[in-house]
Amino acid sequence: MGQKNISFNKSLFFVDLNKRKDIKLKKINLITFFLSSAVLITSCSNQTNVPPKVNNLINKYYDGYLSNDSNMIVSVLSNNYESIGYPTKEDKRNGTSEIDFIKLIHISHSEMSIKEKVMESYITKDGYKVFVTGLEYYKHNETGNVIDVRFSDIWRINKSDKIVSRERFQNMMDYWADLDFGITKKVEVIFEVDMSNAKVEKGTGDEPAVYIVSGSNTGPSGVKMIKGKNNIWTGKVLMAPGKMNYKFRNGYYNDWGFQGWENGEIFLKDKCGFNQWGDREVIVQVSGDQRVGPFCFNSCKKCS
Repeated sequence: MGQKNISFNKSLFFVDLNKRKDIKLKKINLITFFLSSAVLITSCSNQTNVPPKVNNLINKYYDGYLSNDSNMIVSVLSNNYESIGYPTKEDKRNGTSEIDFIKLIHISHSEMSIKEKVMESYITKDGYKVFVTGLEYYKHNETGNVIDVRFSDIWRINKSDKIVSRERFQNMMDYWADLDFGITKKVEVIFEVDMSNAKVEKGTGDEPAVYIVSGSNTGPSGVKMIKGKNNIWTGKVLMAPGKMNYKFRNGYYNDWGFQGWENGEIFLKDKCGFNQWGDREVIVQVSGDQRVGPFCFNSCKKCS
């Protein structure tokens, strides 16, 4: 950035009083110019002095994300890492649940890549802040559709060169539009679970309750179910036609951690569980309401 030479005309000091206001205004504008330049120079300096390892750290996370490499991702995260706003603004995850979530993404998608990526890094008092924008591309395995979602990430890195947090901003309607399921094509599925053989927990919520969880249809916290007669809990979820995974969760949890879930190992053993987590599975019909259950919690069968 160049420095502008400014000279003053001595005659300015001998003008009549009617022109003093103009002189004062010019002085104010001159001060504003210098203050703005100082802020701009400081900002440029903060960005210029960021070492390459900072951007390399973020790129390593993205590489691990795209290749589903848990070890690569873990190597760059701090012990108190927090992910915020992905896939919805209410979602929050720690490092462990972040890995589980990425594995879930790779089960349903393939040929993942990030294009048009732009990174801007700045020094902060606690370390560094990195702003990233770009387009995520991937193929949806069930439909074969190619999806692109524009995103903005804000990363915070501590002075130990570990990622402390990632906050994401994106419009998930872009996802559904490319998927071509569409909100209007979804149908209502009614789920029922019998809690006669299990104590209903509150988890991190305000009251004991059961939740129906189905991946991106509900997010990790799921849909709160309503208790009816004979310990039967009922919940409704809008789902796109096709094969969908789901589980009941005992208590409220806002991440993909291990608490509250039905035991997938039991389901795999009894042949009603699918994928590596032993999720339940439902084939959603093209039209009309659909009712699933009631199953006994943690069982493939009805409660006896």
